[in-house]
Amino acid sequence: MKHTILRVLVSLLLLMPISSWAENESCSIKYNLTGWSFIYQGYKGTGIVSCTNGQSAGVKLTVHGGGLTLGVIDIQDAKGKFTGIKSIKDIYGTYFSIGVHAGFARSAEARSLFKGDIAGGGAGVGGGYNLGFTFSGLTIKP
Repeated sequence: MKHTILRVLVSLLLLMPISSWAENESCSIKYNLTGWSFIYQGYKGTGIVSCTNGQSAGVKLTVHGGGLTLGVIDIQDAKGKFTGIKSIKDIYGTYFSIGVHAGFARSAEARSLFKGDIAGGGAGVGGGYNLGFTFSGLTIKP
């Protein structure tokens, strides 16, 4: 069951345009998210962004949105990638996010992110009791 959930979550990342992964400049993010959802979703977290051009920065994350969702979640050490980046300053702002999450005690979540020419996604596991599919805005701030 656990592996099936992870396969579904990872397959969400395949929704991102494949051509965007071919860009030379990219950034990766390692992040933590905690929050709750009951139709409305509210998560907060922190992360570290590292780019292929050598730039890096600590960031704050907030997620607000909604969908068919219910539960609490605490994702630790999740990983993601952004493409279409020219400078680390391009990372900041609000992204349209499509996400899925599921778990009972051991939880997993994945999301695809879109902002203009920038595409990204991330996935992670942690604790929580939740199930859902959401459309939200994920904001990244310095």
